[in-house]
Amino acid sequence: MSALPALPMMQLLLRQGRLPATLSLGLLLVALLLLGLVPAPAPVSQVLWLASVAGGLVQGYYAWRLQLDAGLLQLLQDQGLGGEAAARWLDEQLQATGLRPAAAAAATCGWELRWAGMRRLLLRQHLACALQLATLLLALGWPLI
Repeated sequence: MSALPALPMMQLLLRQGRLPATLSLGLLLVALLLLGLVPAPAPVSQVLWLASVAGGLVQGYYAWRLQLDAGLLQLLQDQGLGGEAAARWLDEQLQATGLRPAAAAAATCGWELRWAGMRRLLLRQHLACALQLATLLLALGWPLI
């Protein structure tokens, strides 16, 4: 028997991406403001600010993916589906909307792989937010170093 959590627990964990998404949005605004307001910053600071902006954009992608996954899990709960029937229904819906390629139609992804992918997305989102914060702090402290 696998130690796979229930759909509501998966959804609850995916909601943990909200805090880094909010923090990242604030950091992105700060980096963009600094890029526009600071007259002639050091080239290294500019590169670090741009790296912070890039980290914010990457984090935004992961936040979007996590929200999509959380919404899909909520949809499965609303439909009253679980287990492999939920996986098949989810694959069918993703193919119908074009979010899953038709070539992958024969293979239904199991919940273990889906769950591992969701956790990987959450980890990558947190890492992108940490990178964004670190590069912004380095950019702010660069003239002082």
